[in-house]
Amino acid sequence: MIKTCLFDLDGTLLDTLDTIKYYINDTASRMGLPTISREQARIFVGKGASNLVDRVFESYGIDIAIPKNRATRDEFLRDYVDTYDASPFYLTHPYDGIPELVGALRAKGIRLAVISNKPDPTVKQLIVDNFGDAFDIVEGAMVGVPLKPDPRAPLSICARLGVSPEETAYIGDTGTDMKTGKAYGAALNIGVSWGFRDVPELAANGATHIVNTPAEILALIENANG
Repeated sequence: MIKTCLFDLDGTLLDTLDTIKYYINDTASRMGLPTISREQARIFVGKGASNLVDRVFESYGIDIAIPKNRATRDEFLRDYVDTYDASPFYLTHPYDGIPELVGALRAKGIRLAVISNKPDPTVKQLIVDNFGDAFDIVEGAMVGVPLKPDPRAPLSICARLGVSPEETAYIGDTGTDMKTGKAYGAALNIGVSWGFRDVPELAANGATHIVNTPAEILALIENANG
């Protein structure tokens, strides 16, 4: 029986791609560096802000192993995170059908959690702004806590909610997410096709189900629970 659903944030609950691209390019423009395309942003996201900026500098052909370049990269990361955190709602919105899914799961007594590689304060702001108190636990990237796909954070969430991994569904949009669900032992490892990656990536990284609409997630939970 599925008692808890753990959700990724970016590309799963919220469409944040234009927001990410905007703040990356805002920082880049002020630092005299090239901007990136929406498609580049889509490919670069998924493993946290630090990795995102590393991917951006890789696209520039800048070797961040060189101390001077590393200092520039670190300044870029600080500026990007600070400006994003100051106004994380700009251009961001829930995907169609997600608010209805969240409400339906809550009505069925399913506990809900969010686990994201985005910085923790921003994750909490976004969830409260878009979903109020619908989620029982909301966690983003924190110092000392390994990022997804490491299983420790989702296992900690399960423990605090009093459920076993076999009583959970994990829902995400990237290969990193599918590796996460597989690593901690989710009963249902659900990949969503509307996010930042394609279906082959989800399938190759351990998705047990791939859905095209939020309503299909509800159907999977209902079927699992008889």
